[in-house]
Amino acid sequence: MRKVIIIQIVIMIVNLTVVRAQSNKTSWPLIPGFGPESPLTLTNEGTFAVVMGGAVVSYALTELLFKNGENLNYYQARVGMNHEHFWGFRNVFFQNFGVENRVANWFAFAAEFNMQQWNDRTPGIDSKDKFGMGAGLMTYYRWYLFGKKRISPYLEYGTGLFYGVKSFPYNGTNFTFNHSTQLGLEYTFINKNKLRFSYGQFHQSNNYLFELNPGYDGDGFSFTYSWFWKTSKW
Repeated sequence: MRKVIIIQIVIMIVNLTVVRAQSNKTSWPLIPGFGPESPLTLTNEGTFAVVMGGAVVSYALTELLFKNGENLNYYQARVGMNHEHFWGFRNVFFQNFGVENRVANWFAFAAEFNMQQWNDRTPGIDSKDKFGMGAGLMTYYRWYLFGKKRISPYLEYGTGLFYGVKSFPYNGTNFTFNHSTQLGLEYTFINKNKLRFSYGQFHQSNNYLFELNPGYDGDGFSFTYSWFWKTSKW
């Protein structure tokens, strides 16, 4: 718990520094091919279906065909932020806590409780709409390039549900879907604990379930620390 608190304090200091530095900058760097309109990012129903299908197939391969036999289970905490892609007026901060199941060297999935806050500097909006917060549930699906190595890059997709005490964006709705598409790097400690850093694209909208759906797209980063819990056999 002490490590989580320290990490959160460090991230919040970085967040405040970054926000102040955004006064003359509208966007953060975009990973080529990971823009809001790219078929690689989780911003549309087609990509969502492919990612979910890929996760199901990956799990089936590990448990039925390859018969891995051992799954590694973790507790983990994730903190980070993202910055609005197009206009640069909105910053979103998030803190997650959950569990992860590493079913193979090359694939893992997780479920995390999500807390989220945002600040909005859009010109002309009411002062009550400039800050907000909410909570939700996220699931993550991660594929590794060198899963057996101590250091490995990976591709991670996240998707979940969110409800804010205020509408987000300010002209949107309280209920939204949260999606993320990130490239990252993982380091595994000798005691099997893991530290990850990722950067990529974030999308938030209600998928036109309601009349209003302005949506939000941002670029940002996250830090994740995973504590090894136990090994389960299947």
